[in-house]
Amino acid sequence: MNSNQEILDDFGRLLVKEVYDDQLRFINNDINDLKQTKQFENLFYNLNEQGFNELKLYTKEILSGSLFNFLRVFEENEQFKLYFEENEQKVNLVKISEMLKAEPAIENGWIERFSKELNNEK
Repeated sequence: MNSNQEILDDFGRLLVKEVYDDQLRFINNDINDLKQTKQFENLFYNLNEQGFNELKLYTKEILSGSLFNFLRVFEENEQFKLYFEENEQKVNLVKISEMLKAEPAIENGWIERFSKELNNEK
């Protein structure tokens, strides 16, 4: 079985790819493309570059906060479990992390290390 750190990193990599990056990818489109999206035409039509950059930052904060709150559910409610299982061995992710809810957003956390969308912006 992998080490606790490897298990946490694998989970973090998957969570960032499938949740954070998947949603951030939408707002990282070119503003001119977003202006053509019928359901959001009023939102993006008069939005300048500065406003668009603020919207991107706001979106990142919302996504990061959502991951924090999702993981907090498992930390603060013992009846809900989050396990990694391999070869009939289970590891409780809450137990192997100092603070699972903070893993995505801390300095050098999952988002910083694993986000392809965030790294594409740099």
